[in-house]
Order: sequence, then structure tokens, then C-alpha cells
Amino acid sequence: MLLKLFLAFSIIILCGSAANAQLPPWTRFKLDNGLEVLVIENHLTPIVTIEVAVKNGSFTESPEFNGLSHLYEHMFFTANERDTSEDDFLERVDKLGIVYNGETHEENVQYYFTLPKQNIEPGIDFMAEAIMHPLFKQREIDQQITVVLGEFDRNEANPYFAFNRTLSKAIWGKDWVRKEPLGQRDPIKKATREKMLQIKEKYYIPNNSLLIIAGDCSLADVKKLVPKYFNSWKPGPDPFIKDPSPVIEPLKENTFVTDFVSAPTAAVLIRWHGPSIGLDDKATYAADVFSEIIRQNEHQFTKVLQESGIATSVNFWYYTQRLVGPIQADIGASPAKLTEAMSMFWKQYDKFTSSGYYSDEELETSKAQLRNRILYDSEGLSDFCKSTAFWWASTGLDYYEGYLGNLAKINRKDINNYLQKYVIGKPYVLALAIGSADAINSKIDPRRLTHEALAK
Repeated sequence: MLLKLFLAFSIIILCGSAANAQLPPWTRFKLDNGLEVLVIENHLTPIVTIEVAVKNGSFTESPEFNGLSHLYEHMFFTANERDTSEDDFLERVDKLGIVYNGETHEENVQYYFTLPKQNIEPGIDFMAEAIMHPLFKQREIDQQITVVLGEFDRNEANPYFAFNRTLSKAIWGKDWVRKEPLGQRDPIKKATREKMLQIKEKYYIPNNSLLIIAGDCSLADVKKLVPKYFNSWKPGPDPFIKDPSPVIEPLKENTFVTDFVSAPTAAVLIRWHGPSIGLDDKATYAADVFSEIIRQNEHQFTKVLQESGIATSVNFWYYTQRLVGPIQADIGASPAKLTEAMSMFWKQYDKFTSSGYYSDEELETSKAQLRNRILYDSEGLSDFCKSTAFWWASTGLDYYEGYLGNLAKINRKDINNYLQKYVIGKPYVLALAIGSADAINSKIDPRRLTHEALAK
């Protein structure tokens, strides 16, 4: 990685590494106040995306704050010190031709504007005002509480909502709220201006944030504009030194969850605690490669379970996170075939680390598929910005820059080490969602669907 010092702005420039060569080329730099900036030039269309991401989200929330990162996201699009009402905010959006939105995840919150390139300077100015100087009027907070609770209502109407919440509590124990970006009703209802300000002062600081400017822009112009509007953003103490994320307690034994739903098929969800970014990075690459191998249509895992008709659906995947990424197996089947489907799943599980379970060709194909998917997804610049912000928060940009190169290095030994450490013989949560009549008629109990009960 090349290092250059621009004295005029006291900015550190970090150019993308060779491993990132096939992704949209970017330039990284950092302001004196700690704000990381990523610039991606793409002159195909005369538009620019301006995005700010913050390391906030449910992983930072204690129970009394669960859901307030999401509410804060909604409050971003209301009054600030210059646009002193929500109407003023929206009027400026219309004037600048902005398409905007925000997202709250477990480990980041992000905000983005897409607008015509000629409005890049007022767009950067607008983003700076919104992120640095929110007013948090209680009347507007109350309005957004209603909006967020409406979103909660829509999610709760899903017949699997309660099932997934119960599953989350079983997986994550006392710290389950750290994995629930939607939050809980009671903390949302009790949100106040004081709590919004606590979040702002703790997490909405430049040294905990990333600014992305992508599209039909000039690096030279961005290096002039960003300090002009963001240098006044005051840094603060690293929020994760004084208040680090909790250590998720490991699963000590198999745990079972059952819920009765109105659905023609039954679903079994199995969850293991997987690797954490920063603690076992190599295992995260191996997890991605292995999941991609067995999801290939021609691999026996998919053919035996789904193409045979025994299961209606099957998936196996790992969700990359800094605070324990879950390893997830999802099997759907008719109630009449569920026991047979689970028996076949566990037989496949027993083969995971056997020498002939996948070929060299399948191993290399999985790496190529992962690489191609990342490159394909990067073609949509706005979506690429969102993905990059996600990786920055959970893994850091160095991880993301080196991802394709490290992926290519993964071998059978790495995959077997990952499986032995996190999956084979390790405690899991097994959750069953099924119609109550089907469960009675089929005499299905989750304990009868375990590896111990079926793998003979």
C-alpha cells in the first residue's frame, strides 16, 4: 500500500492494494479529526453518491437502548441546525435532486445521498450538516417513533417473527439484543432527545465514521471539499475502548426451539457460533469457501437433499461479523418428509471433513463464483458503496481490500480446521417451525431431528 502525505490538508492518502485491482479502484485518505474518506471515481453517468457510515447498530445497544440506533437513523432525515424542520430538510432534498435513504444493521448505520454531479459541493455540505448538527426535536422524535413502531408492526405480522426472535435468544443468550437491529417496542416508545444525544456524542464522531464519495467526481475536488465541510467535526474518545462490546457466551450444549406456524412446509434452522473478525480472520474466508462449495448445484449436498425432492429448500452459509458470525443451515421440507430430510442432512454433515467430499474442481469453482459475485455486485456503484460501508464497519477496509487475495489461498486444510473448530461436534441451536397439527400427526419433536438421534 502506498503512503503519501498531503501537507496542505494534513491528509493521509492510502491507495487501494493490488489485491483490489479488479474492484472499482478507490483512494483512501484520513482527516486530522480521524474521519476516513473513500473516493471512487466512475465517469459513466453524471451522478454522485455521498455516503456516511458509522460504527453503531444493535451491537452497541444495551437492552434500554435496543432499537434506538434504528430510530436515530430515521431522525437523521429531520431537522438540523440549518434546516430547522423536517420540511426544510425535504425542501433541500428536492432542490438538490437527491435520492436518499439509510440502513441500520448489527454493526453499522449508513446514510446515502445520490444526486447530479453538479450538486456535489452542496450535497457534501448537506451531508455534513445533517450528520454533525441534528436538532432532535422531541415532536419529531415522537413522529418517528410512530413510523418505527409501524415498521415493527409490519415485521411482527410475519408468522416467523416470534420464531426468529426466540431463536435469536437461544443463540445469543443474555446478549441477544446485540443482534437485533429492529429493536424492541418498549425502548423505542421511551426514546427521548437525551438518549439521541447520548448516541450522537458517543458514536457519531469522525474517528468512528467513514465518508464515501463515488461516481462522476474528481479526486482533486473531493480533497478540497471534504476538509472544507468536515474538518470542524470534533473527534471524541474511541467508544469501544471505554465500553467494548460484550463477549458472547459460547453455546454449552444443544438447545431446541419450537414454534407452530401456519405454513404448508416445516422449517429447521440450525445455528452454530462461527468465527469473529479480528480474532480468526482465516476461518472467515474458509467459511465462505466451504459454504459456496456445498451450495453448488452439482455438489452432493444440494443434489441429495433438494434435487432429490426430499427437501423443498436447503442452504448453508456464514454471516461475517466482528461480534461472532453465525454459521447457519436452513432445511425446508414437507412434514411427512422432514425426518428423512434431516437424516440426510446429518449424513452429509458427517462427510464434511472427509477427503473425497468435494473435488479440487469444486474447490476452485467456489472461489471463482465468490470472486465473480463480488465483482458483479460492484458494478452498481450505489450498492457497492453500501457493501463497502458494511465491510468497513465489521471487518475494516484492509480486510475487504485483501479479501479476494486471501480467498484464493484457502485450501482443504484451512477448511477442515474451520469445520473442526466451529461445526463438527460443536453445540448448536436447532429450531423447528411447523404447523401444530402436522407436528402432532407426524410426532415430530426437535430433539428427534438432531445429529445424535438420526445419524446412525
